[in-house]
Amino acid sequence: MVVRYGVIGCGRQAPKHISGLQADGDVEVFVADIDPAKAEVLACDLKVKSVSKVEDLIADPDIAAVSICTPPASHQALIGAVIDAGKSFLCEKPLTATLSGARSLEAAASAAGVVGMVGYIYRFAPAYKFAARALAGADMNGVGAALGNITQATFRLGGPGSHDVWQHKLASDGGAINEMLVHMIDLVLWLFGPVRECALVASEVRQKQRLIGGGTIDADAEDWTLVRMTTRTGVDILIQADLATPIFMQYAEIHGDNGSFFGSIQPEMPTFVHCHVARAGFAAGRNPHVFEPQNLFETQMGLFLDCVRGDRTLNTCTLADSVRLMETIEMLRGRAAGS
Repeated sequence: MVVRYGVIGCGRQAPKHISGLQADGDVEVFVADIDPAKAEVLACDLKVKSVSKVEDLIADPDIAAVSICTPPASHQALIGAVIDAGKSFLCEKPLTATLSGARSLEAAASAAGVVGMVGYIYRFAPAYKFAARALAGADMNGVGAALGNITQATFRLGGPGSHDVWQHKLASDGGAINEMLVHMIDLVLWLFGPVRECALVASEVRQKQRLIGGGTIDADAEDWTLVRMTTRTGVDILIQADLATPIFMQYAEIHGDNGSFFGSIQPEMPTFVHCHVARAGFAAGRNPHVFEPQNLFETQMGLFLDCVRGDRTLNTCTLADSVRLMETIEMLRGRAAGS
């Protein structure tokens, strides 16, 4: 069954979604942007079709599903319009900027009977699927299948930023929290379950000016964050996320009383589980996991298309997951504000 599919927003993320869609083979892609010229250029480059207005793409009754690849500040209104048009959607993270907004979109999508998914792509990474095997059960009682009683974990995600002006402007819901930290919080919630308490230890603007597109802009959104949290099962978590690291850098280390996990989305970094005693299919000693670079968007978009076609039921990166994430973000922001 060929799915007619719309992509709204023609910036850096749109080609990634389109590559994943085209890998499916049975998809006809249409793109739109508030700047029609950008849509035309992208359509020409990737051999898809452009639509002159975002409103026309949403209103097209033959388009069954939509990717939303726009800055976070636009998500609420766009998703609302897509739901009203009866279309399923996959939105780039975060779903929206507020907990109340996330809850209202979840309710609207449920009432309309459409599929809603949010692009937390790290869940599809081989390293974190491997971690999930070693941590099976930890979200229920803090005891991972291979690692035993989990005591602590550290997550790190950094990059240079400076790709788009909106990433560094509070008015556009930019900043390291929405761009980077949410990815790591999503992994924490997925692997360890709900958070009992959390604190935004540091939230800073370290680079107050940014060179973007050949010009200098004043940045007012945070570009360096440090978070400490404790899960309901008692795991102590530290997350550092930023838009101020000169190169992309991502990894996680997780420790329990029977061993440790270290891994990264980057294939050049080691990924392994080390067990003191053999458990849950993991041998005693070091269990390495070697993987080749993969197009995670092919996995993500393939899952979403299967759900749109009715071949599968969405059970990851759901709107309910994003509501839980926004509950954690609001806890952080409240603590940072001293409330």
